[in-house]
Amino acid sequence: MEEVEGNREGEVSIERTSGSVFAALGYANADEMERKSELVSAIAESIAAKGLSQVEAASIVGLDQPTLSKLLRGRTRSVSTDKLASMLNSLGRNVTIIVSEVSFGEQRGRTLVEVR
Repeated sequence: MEEVEGNREGEVSIERTSGSVFAALGYANADEMERKSELVSAIAESIAAKGLSQVEAASIVGLDQPTLSKLLRGRTRSVSTDKLASMLNSLGRNVTIIVSEVSFGEQRGRTLVEVR
């Protein structure tokens, strides 16, 4: 990480990272949090693109409106990535999982989400 500014009293320190904000904050499960964040963003985009209310969208994805609202505000701890993928399917989106070799020098693979 590289500090960009924040040397004077009262200034906020800003750090630039090249990866996940969750990893930069030191979360042990940063990869999972990043995946869920991307999937929830795709759910929100799908709801908006269809012009659905939260009540309508909740009915489509099999949740109640308060639970959907919490999910859209980032409370993803109690929901699996499989459930998020299923919600996207219910909203008319395809979810594709691709398995590939790790990059040279990496010992452990990662799971990434790419929204198109």
